Amino acid sequence: MSGPVLRVGPGFNWGLILPVVSGVLGALALGMLVCALHAVAHDDGTTSSFLVPAAVLLPLAGLGFLAARRTRTVPLRARDGFLAVTLAWLAAGAAGAAPFLLEGTLPRLVDGLFESMAGFTTTGSTLVDVEAAPESILLWRSLSQWLGGVGIVVLVVAIAPAAGLATQRIFHAETSGVTAERLTPRIADTAKIICGIYGGLTLVGFGAYWAAGMGPFDAINHILTTISSGGFSTRSASIGAFDSVAVELVAIVFMIASGINFAFYWRALRGDSLWPQAAEVRGFLLILLGSTAAVTASLVLADQYDGVWDGLRAAAFTVASVGSGTGFLTDDFDLWPDYARSHLLLLMFIGGCAGSTSGGIKVVRAMLLGKTVGQELTRQLRPRAVQVLRTRGKVFSEEVRRAVLGFTVVYFLVAIAGTFAMLVAGLDLLSAATSAAACLALLGTGLGDVGATENFQAIPEGARVVLMFLMLAGRLEVLTVLVLLTPAFWRRNVA
Repeated sequence: MSGPVLRVGPGFNWGLILPVVSGVLGALALGMLVCALHAVAHDDGTTSSFLVPAAVLLPLAGLGFLAARRTRTVPLRARDGFLAVTLAWLAAGAAGAAPFLLEGTLPRLVDGLFESMAGFTTTGSTLVDVEAAPESILLWRSLSQWLGGVGIVVLVVAIAPAAGLATQRIFHAETSGVTAERLTPRIADTAKIICGIYGGLTLVGFGAYWAAGMGPFDAINHILTTISSGGFSTRSASIGAFDSVAVELVAIVFMIASGINFAFYWRALRGDSLWPQAAEVRGFLLILLGSTAAVTASLVLADQYDGVWDGLRAAAFTVASVGSGTGFLTDDFDLWPDYARSHLLLLMFIGGCAGSTSGGIKVVRAMLLGKTVGQELTRQLRPRAVQVLRTRGKVFSEEVRRAVLGFTVVYFLVAIAGTFAMLVAGLDLLSAATSAAACLALLGTGLGDVGATENFQAIPEGARVVLMFLMLAGRLEVLTVLVLLTPAFWRRNVA
């Protein structure tokens, strides 16, 4: 027999929303305890900066668990799921700022919130001087990206049945894309599979980085931010600080791996047909391969590097980093020729595969947009022709086509609005456009004042709030956040 349903405000089921938010805070508290243990082991003086917020968050998680058990038979509606996910990410960003502020690494509230949001959304934009920061703070930055990459809410969904929490609306709001694919009949099992694959790739990547010459601390931090497509590093020069071909190759492999649909891995492990995701994965790899060739040619023709090998090495790493939305660096691409920089900007917007940790509009949407343009051109010549939207034999409905077109239009309108906001804040056009694009696409590195060798200290405080909104919108694929801004969302009779 279930307990009462808590409905306050305009008909929202807070008895289900609050447990999700509290569960996320519980995951953060566990991460903080890990960092506190590291601080104790290395006596770096940051222990209280993690224990104090953890002591506040853990009781909240317990209250959320109790609330979930009391409302376990009540289903979530669409807007409950959207609100739960958005509030969960806002709560993560707010709570995650505590260690930065308590330690004094970032003394101002806006700065702490910006760093935290950049971590949990896996954007990777930073204000921290990593060479001067304590190790435990660096580990917290990396953990925030790792938790955000798998989706803290997906972690909650994976364990939610223990609390009796309805999960379908949460899962689909968190994994918004062209489709939110179930790998198993039960969504909680699907979430556990995603977490298992994510954890497995993390362990393998840690071993690979260590074998390539990184120390254990650098290896764990970099795999946490590689597999999450986050890009935070323990060095101000990022991966370039190691000056190692082996390290760069490991990074390339796992950056690309993070940009591939996780359902693809599950099907491969089971021996199932890979056809449902094969077209997008093939497209993603071809985009990276073609882009590497084009950027390498641009660098060689411009005499940017001594020889083809150096140009190829720089191009391959940077293309994999930008194309997957990770943001690791080995070279200052802000100094590259205009063509190479423009090509990287295009890759930033495309991003990786749907169902991966990457940002951007996703490869499958880019493929469908290309097909749609081709169909429209054909329609001009043959108005009565019946055309079906398909990719490699997979047929997409008219509803999917409209959704892809609508999403893409909204995505670029948000990017344009963000650019104008940055211009109003006083940035030049190049810095304004690429800072907005980098945060919306979850890359974290732009051009100009926010280029490869810069951080976001040049951005005024008010403008950082705008960029935080863009990070959140990019992480939840725009529409999940924007729907909360519509008057219809707040009406009681919305399903």
